[in-house]
Amino acid sequence: IENVVTSFAPRPKKAWWQSENGVEHVSIQLDLEAEFHFTHLIMTFKTFRPAAMLVERSADFGHTWKVYRYFAYDCAASFPHVPHGPPRRIDDVVCESRYSDIEPSTEGEVIYRVLDPAIPIQDPYSPAIQSETQWVNHPRLNLDREQEGRNLKGRATGKLHFWGRHLTCKGAVPRVLFCTGGVSACLCCGSAEPSPCTASLCTATCVGAEPPQVRTAQPGHVQPHACEPNHAQPWANAVCALWCHMPCCGAVPAGCDCNEHSRRCHFDMAVFLATGNTSGAVCDGCQHNTMGRRCHLCKPFYYKDPTKDLRDPKVCRACDCDPEGSLDGGLCDSADDPARGLIAGQCRCKEHVAGPRCDRCKPGFFGLSTDNPQGCQRCQCDPRGTVLDGSQCDPVSGECFCKRLVTGRSCNQCLPEHWGLSHDLPGCRPCDCDVGGARDNLCAMGSGQCQCRSHVVGRQCEQVETGFYRINLDHYTYEAEDARLHQGSVVEREPPPDRPASWTGTGFARMLEGGWLEFHVSDVPFSTEYDVVIRYEPQHPEAWQEVRLKVLRPSPVSASSPCGNTIPADDQL
Repeated sequence: IENVVTSFAPRPKKAWWQSENGVEHVSIQLDLEAEFHFTHLIMTFKTFRPAAMLVERSADFGHTWKVYRYFAYDCAASFPHVPHGPPRRIDDVVCESRYSDIEPSTEGEVIYRVLDPAIPIQDPYSPAIQSETQWVNHPRLNLDREQEGRNLKGRATGKLHFWGRHLTCKGAVPRVLFCTGGVSACLCCGSAEPSPCTASLCTATCVGAEPPQVRTAQPGHVQPHACEPNHAQPWANAVCALWCHMPCCGAVPAGCDCNEHSRRCHFDMAVFLATGNTSGAVCDGCQHNTMGRRCHLCKPFYYKDPTKDLRDPKVCRACDCDPEGSLDGGLCDSADDPARGLIAGQCRCKEHVAGPRCDRCKPGFFGLSTDNPQGCQRCQCDPRGTVLDGSQCDPVSGECFCKRLVTGRSCNQCLPEHWGLSHDLPGCRPCDCDVGGARDNLCAMGSGQCQCRSHVVGRQCEQVETGFYRINLDHYTYEAEDARLHQGSVVEREPPPDRPASWTGTGFARMLEGGWLEFHVSDVPFSTEYDVVIRYEPQHPEAWQEVRLKVLRPSPVSASSPCGNTIPADDQL
């Protein structure tokens, strides 16, 4: 059947094709005059659908044919050697029965999709998928059997549709440009203008000023030298694909959006369908360390400089990762992506490493090393003695940052003369040992106990042991055996060998009841308040009933001296 491809737009349900009377095996072959990218086939029959039919294609203008799909009411009888059932793979050739039933008697459809949506496609760019949707220039339909005794003689009629935009026969995307439908004009290369459209498709003959190195093919027809196809839209390729046979010289092909990183591209039907029939252009040979369908991505180990335009030759910069702290061989984030938490140029750091280049340890870690799978090791710091702000230790040496009164690599010791490591702000407390009762100002770090002298107790050595008294540091000692005695005698005493002596001097003065002693004090440096302490050992079990003390002054007290307010009663006790 010739010229079956026609427009039904004015009266779509008033026209149809009809098979020849008496012929059961009907073959409908379409000469599309150029190559199409086959995707869908939808046939609408005015009467019953055929009981058996098949769809095949040719990509070499009818020399060889390949079957797409078999359709039959009884697949086993009509096509006994063809598998029956739904296809499992894109390239499976099977027989289906769902479009061959006797009902409906009119407006019944037969639908075939090259890429069945029920079959998952892992890689739409694989050669197997590309071969199924490759260019077709001759589709053919073979209607082989009558339907339930109703053959195709006389009234077997139907309408054939390909899914498409510019033709009523839709479903095939033409590789040549048709000047009908939604295309307003034919495209052309360079600054030349397209010639008027002849017949149904563009002759791709450019007219106008001839660019350099242009040859005239025939009068009125110009063949551009620098010319390539438009790869964004498959139907815009006639301009250069049919007439231009020379390589592009410096010009970017129409439809190629490679962001000035490439001057070559090709058309990919899978990409065209994936973009909603917007563009099928795929750039080839991306330069300047770019990649992707539009050379819009940076290659691995490069990242997009956010300060540069995408078309800048230096837009992709090399990742600068520290080998000691980075992973994946120095791979970095290729571009900013807030939704995914990616920052352009950010290297993939080890667990305990931070920084855009992965060149420093995280707070609380130190010792960046290639041999450490985690990058750095944790700081060994005592939290009681470490400052809270910033890192706990030096990121290189690991020495902890101690509080003011704390020391040690791990900040676990108090400074000398301090004790009580704690979470307080200074970290430790002063020993504050008593100057007279302690041997020095050092104390135990845990308890704060100072080193006390003999018969002195208390943490700070500030208390006198029971049975002993404490004298001031600026005291004077006067021995009784050197005093003037009345009713008394001097007794010398040897110190015990096993313990310190409990007395001073050579011994003691033994006094009887009613006796008295007179001490001569002549070395007091200046006048001030003094405490008089008399130390004695009673020889009788009962305590003394009365002891009198009297101060005899060599001269009257001066009113201007510190003792000027002394009265006579103050000199007696």
